[in-house]
Amino acid sequence: VLHIEKDMMNNEIGFGMKVLKVLSDLGLSFEHFPSGIDTLSIIINAEEVKGNEKKILAEISKAANPDNVSIETGLSLIAVVGRGMVRAPGTASRIFSAIAAAGVNVRMIDQGSSELSILVGVDSGEFQQAILAIYDEFVSE
Repeated sequence: VLHIEKDMMNNEIGFGMKVLKVLSDLGLSFEHFPSGIDTLSIIINAEEVKGNEKKILAEISKAANPDNVSIETGLSLIAVVGRGMVRAPGTASRIFSAIAAAGVNVRMIDQGSSELSILVGVDSGEFQQAILAIYDEFVSE
């Protein structure tokens, strides 16, 4: 996960484009692109980043001048997808309750406005545990 923080980044025209241009110039694709207030995270396949961490951080810093930029490894993404999720009250609660009951910590949450999926990031070592908990909640009913 490439974490980028910058106060008032939403007011800086082209901030995201600058970051994505660096990734493109370095030949890196991204898996997912969640954002928040003054934060931007870019999920990149670990194999693509390996050995290039310093260069990636330096190029992002040079191009976008963030307040903070770092790379974190060991995150796995789980996509809970279903057309039945649209306007279905309690779906997110069921997902997170199941994960919590399995003793897994959620490190990232993202849901698009289409409500077709909820993406959950967990430590890679807890991935299987989280998958089984979600499966048991929704499939083994």
